[in-house]
Amino acid sequence: MKTTVRMLGLFFLLGHLEYKIHGNVEAVHSIKKLGGLVLGVAQNNAELEVDLHLGAKEKADEALAHVARLQDVVSLHLGATRVTDAGLVHLKNLRELRRLHLEQTAVSDMGLMNIRGLVKLEYLNLYGTKISDKSIEHMKGLKGLKHLYLWQTKVTDEGVKQLEEALPLLQIERGADLTKIAQPLPPVKRVDLKWIVAGKTMSPKSLYGTNISVIFENKSKKRIKLFWVSYEGDLKLYGEIAAGRTRDQNTYGSNTWLICDEKEKPFGYFITGQKDARALIPSGI
Repeated sequence: MKTTVRMLGLFFLLGHLEYKIHGNVEAVHSIKKLGGLVLGVAQNNAELEVDLHLGAKEKADEALAHVARLQDVVSLHLGATRVTDAGLVHLKNLRELRRLHLEQTAVSDMGLMNIRGLVKLEYLNLYGTKISDKSIEHMKGLKGLKHLYLWQTKVTDEGVKQLEEALPLLQIERGADLTKIAQPLPPVKRVDLKWIVAGKTMSPKSLYGTNISVIFENKSKKRIKLFWVSYEGDLKLYGEIAAGRTRDQNTYGSNTWLICDEKEKPFGYFITGQKDARALIPSGI
């Protein structure tokens, strides 16, 4: 009898997790259709991570409306997207959110009003946004906030002081004061990615990894097209690189990037590692 009860309880728990993760299939499908990613944080765990900064940059507001329909979203990446203050109204429904990336967006004080109720938030990246001291009031009630990035914002020393008084355990990063640096900072060390010549088979699908950047250097005499191979194996065009030019691309470790000519004939591809890297497109293609 006890064994039966335990088994029923286990089936109920697994069924509940399956419902919470996949219950709103329509919302997940809509997010992916717009270029976003919806990932489970861990096996047998209903918590979700949503990433809109790779494929859904242009339609972040529209994608956010669908994200708001999901339960248990704990991490949301909107960095370098075209999300607007109006789009951030959808954050109000994400009560379980713990990590929020808004860096390098046009978000201002008006949009940040929508984070007031996100009391479980632990990490908030506002680097390169348009916020000012007016946003300090929006953050004072976030008692669980541990890490805050304010580099290249309009927040003043006085604003930071007010926030530190309200949240004494909060670590605030404001970036380096370049006026106080006597020597130039050393360049970031990057690993060189291996160039793999395209064969008869398709280039491998991207896998999940850590957030990194890759500098693509076109050493050839041809204009090339840069495609990201998605986690489903689809090709997504990210742009073109003229002969002799470079492109700094935000990506993840274990991602595949395909190099094609202007008629989209594959030359070869790179597979990223888990560190910032350099990808040299050879001269002989």
